[in-house]
Amino acid sequence: MPKKPVAVLSLGILIVILAVSVVISVATEFITVSHIFPLTLVLFGLWIMILAGIRAINPEEFGAGAFNTFSGGILITIIGIIWLLYGVLPTEYLLAVLLLVVGILVAVIGIPAWRK
Repeated sequence: MPKKPVAVLSLGILIVILAVSVVISVATEFITVSHIFPLTLVLFGLWIMILAGIRAINPEEFGAGAFNTFSGGILITIIGIIWLLYGVLPTEYLLAVLLLVVGILVAVIGIPAWRK
C-alpha cells in the first residue's frame, strides 16, 4: 500500500484544472468551449509528470514507478495537444506525431532490458 495516497489530491487537482480550462475558454477567443476537454488533458498530463517527479524523490515499495507515471503523463499531454491541434494541422501529421511519441516511449522502455 502506498505511504502517501495521492488519489484524492489528484482528483482535487483535476477539478481545479477543469475550472481553469473553463475560465480560459470563457476569457479568450482562441480557446473555445470545444477545447475545454483537450486543454484539461494537457494540464492534467503536466500534473501527472509533476507527480512522477514526486515519486522519483520518494519511491514507494508498491505501486507504479516514476518512469511509468511520467510516460503516462507524456502520453496524456500529447493526446491533449493533438486534440487541440486537430482543426489546425492535417490529420496525417497528427497521427504521425502520436505514433512518434508512442514509439519513442516504447523504445525508451526497452533500453534497460536491451542493456542486460
